[in-house]
Amino acid sequence: MQTKEDSSTTTNFKSPNIENDCIKALSHYDDEYQHGICQEFKKNRKNKLSDKKIPEGQKCLVCGDSSSGIHYGIISCNGCKTFFRRVVIENRTYSCQNDGKCIIDKSMRCACRHCRFKKCLDLGMDRSELNIERRRKRKTTNFEGNSSESNIQVNDSTIKLLLQREKEYVAMLKSTIAPIHSTLAESLSNPESTFLDVEKYEAVQMKPGDQTNFSYWRAKNLSTFIEWAKTFEEFKSLKQKDKESLLVHTAFSYLVLSEAFHTPERYSDRIVFPDGLSGYRNLSADILKERSGLIPTVVAVINHILVPIRKMKMKVIEYVLLQAIIFFDPECLALSQSAVECISKKRNELLKCLRIYLQSEMSNVDASARYAALLLRISNVHKVAAFKRETICTIETFNLMSPHPLTMEISKRYPETSFF
Repeated sequence: MQTKEDSSTTTNFKSPNIENDCIKALSHYDDEYQHGICQEFKKNRKNKLSDKKIPEGQKCLVCGDSSSGIHYGIISCNGCKTFFRRVVIENRTYSCQNDGKCIIDKSMRCACRHCRFKKCLDLGMDRSELNIERRRKRKTTNFEGNSSESNIQVNDSTIKLLLQREKEYVAMLKSTIAPIHSTLAESLSNPESTFLDVEKYEAVQMKPGDQTNFSYWRAKNLSTFIEWAKTFEEFKSLKQKDKESLLVHTAFSYLVLSEAFHTPERYSDRIVFPDGLSGYRNLSADILKERSGLIPTVVAVINHILVPIRKMKMKVIEYVLLQAIIFFDPECLALSQSAVECISKKRNELLKCLRIYLQSEMSNVDASARYAALLLRISNVHKVAAFKRETICTIETFNLMSPHPLTMEISKRYPETSFF
């Protein structure tokens, strides 16, 4: 409830340039007082701000970083805009260990998500603005990926979430500061995914021509895959041993399908990584001799995954669902019974989601054929993944190269989790 002092203070904001007066005044008050002030003008602010240009150098009301415009009703930066949007869309809830009294500024905005979201709301970020934005887009998600379509109709919450995870996966993969884990135990020491702070990592993106190698990209893909897995509540509910077993069982299948799908569409004779590093199907004898440990696995990915998914024109929605179906595999031998039940339930939900999506896009006959064709891809993905693991183990055994420790751990532990 607003105090008398609050009421007298807000009279200072009766100015034609309301947003500048507001920002100047807000800088002198703590979060609690800002909330009282904001209640006075936020009803009128939306219409007034929408017609005005943001002055150069204007700061984000939430964290003080440079603003990029008016987002969901207030002047804010891209980071706070993205954060607010993700929390609302995914209906996330957070708790604070400091009784909701954390200071939120540019340097500390990622420290407490509860207080950051609370400050967004207190300063006037409006959920209804997000609903308007989504209706305006007519539930269409624009995805700059490997799909031949520019617009993808999305009406299912599971699909929306998987598409969001895919965007975050690509951003983390391209980030030069995203972590590359050394062991499975270390990667799971923090149960929360780094995807929650994706805006921090995507700010430093890899440029074409950066010097990397195949070993780097295997480890980077596998590390990012683990962070992707940690975004699922079903995975987070598993015991540590079950988590490790499921990751070992599915990691290389995710890796090889990801390598193929994320190769730019114009290429069908090579695997291309974000920095431009390429593995070709046809190389000279000298290069084949020099890289004899690597080329067969690249050729296998091209021939048995890349070429087939290009021929069938796999869509990004089909891809994200297929990756999730591959990941939630109850056939992993080392899983506990409770884990098998949890994973089976999730996989059935994903299979149903894929079937319903296809039926909404085409006739029942065509949908059934497409459904079967997509699921048949899984067998080849598993075979190529097995070949890649075996090749890496051979390379390490004969000291041909030194694979990354995480890559080696997953490769060597695989027999614990599967028949083949």
